[in-house]
Amino acid sequence: MRPKFKFACPRSITEVKETLSLIQEEAVFISGGTDLVIQLNSGQLKPAWLIDLSQIPELNYIKEAEGRLRIGSATTFTQISGSSLVREKARCLGQAAAQVGSTQIRNRATLGGNIAKASPAGDSLPALLALEAWVSILGPQGLRRVSFAQLQAGSGAGLQAKELITEIDFPLYKAQKEVQIFSGFVKVGSRSAVTIARLNMALRVEIDSGNKQIREARWVVGALGRTPFRLEKLELTLQGKKVNQDLAQEIADCLSQAVDQAIPGRHSQEYKRVAIQGLGYDLLYDMFPEQMVISLGQ
Repeated sequence: MRPKFKFACPRSITEVKETLSLIQEEAVFISGGTDLVIQLNSGQLKPAWLIDLSQIPELNYIKEAEGRLRIGSATTFTQISGSSLVREKARCLGQAAAQVGSTQIRNRATLGGNIAKASPAGDSLPALLALEAWVSILGPQGLRRVSFAQLQAGSGAGLQAKELITEIDFPLYKAQKEVQIFSGFVKVGSRSAVTIARLNMALRVEIDSGNKQIREARWVVGALGRTPFRLEKLELTLQGKKVNQDLAQEIADCLSQAVDQAIPGRHSQEYKRVAIQGLGYDLLYDMFPEQMVISLGQ
């Protein structure tokens, strides 16, 4: 039996604030509803209030401002994957958005909802961590801004009662002759039609245009723990090295070690320690096809 609840559909951020000021009971926010509707229908979730955010234009946008790429929380994955700005400035996020569920899910599911759900297998999450994203949150106490890394780690920074995500933003680095920036995302899923990640990863690297060596890397793996996490040991290993087949093998070994450390003794450990190597190769071939092909032919 479906739970009974009161419903509000504000048309602006101002109306959201007014609604929150009047509500004393528990409230749940909905936009795309791809997961929330299932929880409501099953009776798993029984809120006193359901607040629909899907009719608020202020929460649906993709724009570049003040040196950052800014995305409204109600922006769908179809919009993100189809954005030329995202493809150019944040390729890994565009690739992740294009691989979320089915076409129908991507047409409804939103970036804010993916963050709020905080699934270990959420496809956008590794990309956001690799991009050093920040999240703007509106609640009864006003607006606050927290890094995505802090938000997913919890420790008091997580979403509180009657709080909603309004915007996700991350820095855009100006193109420089001496530095090239690359990013990418790959995943392996548990089923073919509506793929839920069994492993996913995102990588953002800065490469010296002269000597072609890696200056900095942010390598993030998801679906291997409670939240996505950076492979900091691997990131240090990459610094000062060139992308080629020899480095790919070194990376594969580091990735398997990361699985052993993250899920020792799990029934999926053996599968994932092999699968993650292939996923790492896929990511490198996707981001650096020319370098990888050349190294194979040497």
